[in-house]
Amino acid sequence: MKNIKLKMILSLCILTIIGCDDDFLEEKPQDTLFANTLFVNRDGLQQGLNALYSLVREERSELAGVSFERSTAWKAGTDVAWGNYTFSSLRAVDLYGTNLNSATSTIDGLFNWLYEVVVAANQIIARAESGTIDFQGANDVENLATQNLMVAQARLLRAWAYRHLTNSWGDVPLNIQEIDGNNFRTFWERSEVSIIQGQMIEDLTFAEQFLPDSYDDPLVLSNAVAKHYLSELYLLRGENSLAEQKAEEVISNPNFALITERFGVNMNEPGVPFMDQFDEGNSLPSGGNTETLWTFLNAPDVPGTASTAMRRTWVNRYFNLTDDDIWAFSEYGGRGIGRTAHTRYVEGLYEEQDDRFGRFAFSRFYLTEEAGDTIFTRVPSFDDWKTSDPAWPGTKKWDGFPDLPRVNAAEQTNSMPYLRLAETYLIAAEAEFNQGKNGEAAAHINALRVRSNATPITAGDITQDYILDERARELFSEEHRRYTLNRMGRLVERTLQHNKFSQITERDILFPIPQNFIDSNDGVTEQNPGY
Repeated sequence: MKNIKLKMILSLCILTIIGCDDDFLEEKPQDTLFANTLFVNRDGLQQGLNALYSLVREERSELAGVSFERSTAWKAGTDVAWGNYTFSSLRAVDLYGTNLNSATSTIDGLFNWLYEVVVAANQIIARAESGTIDFQGANDVENLATQNLMVAQARLLRAWAYRHLTNSWGDVPLNIQEIDGNNFRTFWERSEVSIIQGQMIEDLTFAEQFLPDSYDDPLVLSNAVAKHYLSELYLLRGENSLAEQKAEEVISNPNFALITERFGVNMNEPGVPFMDQFDEGNSLPSGGNTETLWTFLNAPDVPGTASTAMRRTWVNRYFNLTDDDIWAFSEYGGRGIGRTAHTRYVEGLYEEQDDRFGRFAFSRFYLTEEAGDTIFTRVPSFDDWKTSDPAWPGTKKWDGFPDLPRVNAAEQTNSMPYLRLAETYLIAAEAEFNQGKNGEAAAHINALRVRSNATPITAGDITQDYILDERARELFSEEHRRYTLNRMGRLVERTLQHNKFSQITERDILFPIPQNFIDSNDGVTEQNPGY
């Protein structure tokens, strides 16, 4: 029997079971959660939606064997990031070369996880629209509003998954139906990217219509997220006017604004506005954050909590520089592992006064616990640049700790920004540059530069390279850099130029289709070129 691993075929992932139409075969267990016992009313559907959000948040989860690959697979191995202490499963998409092939576990894991999201979203959409759900409203109008809100969230997250899938693998199977006993199959054809993008536009447009304008309820995403991804998708398709339009709709939404003043839990402590939005307790509108469009929610000691990998990934191993146990205190760096770090290229991007690279944003030194000695981080020359360097500086965006006892632990359980308005500004600038609107593009970029005390630029400064530089300055360790570089046709060129260790070639513009999927799929599945 073939080893069918593709989870979009084998499982429905959120407490589900494949059902039959024959009544005499249909089990109706009342004491166990299955799809047919859970998805009967609004509350049950909400549990499924919560589980879907949890699947999506796994992009940054601290999961055994997959945490670093999900949080950095689309960031490392580019012009901005490299594997300092490269995790074994990340090496394939950090160095490329012979490490990356169709049998690479990293690729298989990413592919299957994203289809888990698709399958889960499809089931929620199908059940919500089945006409069998008690939406627990006072009338039909209320019930329809609740249905549309739930479907909008599921369709947004389905589009989010296909964004990753198409940008990573190109043509992939497209499925928008719940899998049941009537349509189960073992052969999936790869759909053209343009067709999948058309479905993504439909999903995001529906979400745009039925999601709220604000992010006041952290459990329900705003339509600003849908508009942002529509803007990015139109940009990828070369529809620059539409991309600009959608980005402007997000920017002009009165519920969101760039952070330009100190706020939040540490506003009376030394710091800068740019970094306040990353502090523990500052990631939601309820904490004063007007810039974050989407927060990955988390909390310590709460059922359902999944620790995140961001600190472990991006904070270096400063404890290796001293005999003191300096990871026991946040001011000494916490328990970082330094799997991934910025390249030397990033070091040279900032002006001295730019808050995005100052002492509150990047680690320049740490103090030893007992003697109070200063340990300076350092960046060697390009020729001396090597891996496994515990003194390499790192971003402090992910230093947030709920309380001091937890900084000595591997896990990190604070909520954190996932998608920020600043990126929408940069999408708008790119769309305007592509239309020859350099003045408008400079204005959007200057909004980010001025709030961080960087020198404003003029229309004459705008080039594609400048936009890429500014995205690196603003979004380092946040953006999916592979997608940005591929959108501009610059992945291979700029990675080879700025990343000393990468062995990237044109083949690596797309990942290989996982061998497990090829082997389990009836018929012939075409592999991506070069693999």
